[in-house]
Amino acid sequence: MLKWMGMLCILTGAVGTGRYFFTYFRMHFEQLVECREIFAQMDAGREYLRLPYAQLLKRAAKGKREVFADMLCEVADAMEQNQEADAGALWNQAFLKRKKEILLKEEEKDLFLALAKSLMLAGDHGQVSRLYFLQLDDRIQKAMEEKKEKQKLYGAVSVLGGLFLVILLF
Repeated sequence: MLKWMGMLCILTGAVGTGRYFFTYFRMHFEQLVECREIFAQMDAGREYLRLPYAQLLKRAAKGKREVFADMLCEVADAMEQNQEADAGALWNQAFLKRKKEILLKEEEKDLFLALAKSLMLAGDHGQVSRLYFLQLDDRIQKAMEEKKEKQKLYGAVSVLGGLFLVILLF
């Protein structure tokens, strides 16, 4: 009876590990897509509405997940208080504050920081932001492929590892 309970615990842990990685990759992909939506909305607002950057941030924060909405509002408030503030430093500080909640990789974070800075530039800098949007679309495509591959891999490895432990202990 004790062996059966041990096997059940091992298999439950193995399935739970696979489920964790499944959720992690799904959340990473969703955060990338949501960031893309935020910056696309900001780009459209900058181009068509000609709003100040802080107002673009607040407008983009509406309807977004709490972590992104808080981050956008924090950067917007800091920019309203200090017009001469470095936007890159504010964005970086906001990302660092939410390091555990935001599942973006370092290169993706750097891409978002560069995109945020390019959207802040005055004048017609649409080509620069379009290049960053193309890079972002490429990262989203890679994340989607990675999600499909690694979810299957980690699910299979965790279940097989659990079965191996059960056979080893049996």
